[in-house]
Amino acid sequence: MYKMIDGIDVELLGQMTIGCPNKDSLNQIFMSQNVYGKRLDLVHKVCEKHINEVHHQNELLNRHRLSPAGWTLEYRPLSQDNFYAHASKIDHGENNYEISFSLGIPAILLSIAIELNSNEQISAYKNNNRNSINDWFFNVDDETDIPDETINWVLDTCLLLYFHEVCHVIFGHCKYQENNNNETRALEMDADFNAGSMFGLFLKEFLDPERKFISGVNTLTRVIKAGFLAGVALKALSGKSEKYHYPTIRIMSFYAGCIFPLTNLGDLENFKNINEGDDYYNHFVTSVREPLLESLRNSSLRYYAGTEQEIESDYEELINVTSPLRNKLKDGPLKNLAIPVIRA
Repeated sequence: MYKMIDGIDVELLGQMTIGCPNKDSLNQIFMSQNVYGKRLDLVHKVCEKHINEVHHQNELLNRHRLSPAGWTLEYRPLSQDNFYAHASKIDHGENNYEISFSLGIPAILLSIAIELNSNEQISAYKNNNRNSINDWFFNVDDETDIPDETINWVLDTCLLLYFHEVCHVIFGHCKYQENNNNETRALEMDADFNAGSMFGLFLKEFLDPERKFISGVNTLTRVIKAGFLAGVALKALSGKSEKYHYPTIRIMSFYAGCIFPLTNLGDLENFKNINEGDDYYNHFVTSVREPLLESLRNSSLRYYAGTEQEIESDYEELINVTSPLRNKLKDGPLKNLAIPVIRA
């Protein structure tokens, strides 16, 4: 059984759950982080919404994509306080898979998002020699008001990470053993691109007015922000950190994947002139990304932003190494490992 692991590489310690644990149980899971009062309310709200959203998306995937091809995929929330996700084949049957997703993921993402969205939090961490990963919700008390924008940013990022794990399954990554770091990055790029596509498509299934699809431009903004937050967490926390591209580079794959289906559906402009389209999207992405990058560079997690030289070098590697290798793998060994598309 081969696993695609994102986050820390550890043995499973927590219990599998179906729904969101109650607040008392969450308090026990996150005991080391003093999650109580307003903090506990926030974590419970995000975990509950995340779990409900992903169960719904997983049902749609099984019904429309996996079941017709004879595959199954189980989503299993995991009662752990760390950042851990994996996609793997389970014992009974060749085409049965599961995604385990620790409850620490939405909690840690929430702590990072609160810091990046608040200058006050950034200042507090600097003075305390701590960061938003090892000291959650610094200065958040019962009087603190966390905007819905921050909550939705975290939920979008959790959804994007879930789709990322799904893509490791349906595009054959779990059946392929990569041979080096370059191939690892190529598989991650492939999962990022296709996760962006799924995010753009499946957002239209949301009925919650705060979470539903609004427009192509709004969705593209959301996937860029979610991809950035996911990239920060994975770069900071993953056992494969040195194998990952920097957050500002990684979002290129997420948003490129999102543009593809939304353009075909008429939700984004389909530029006939390629250079004109490239100029438009480069400007668009920069306008969304730069405030995020500035916040990250002023935050307790600034080490994971990368210098201008590191980012430029990382971009060159993406274009000259990762992307061509991704295409080679997709046209080669992965071609017969992916789940076939069965049309009714």
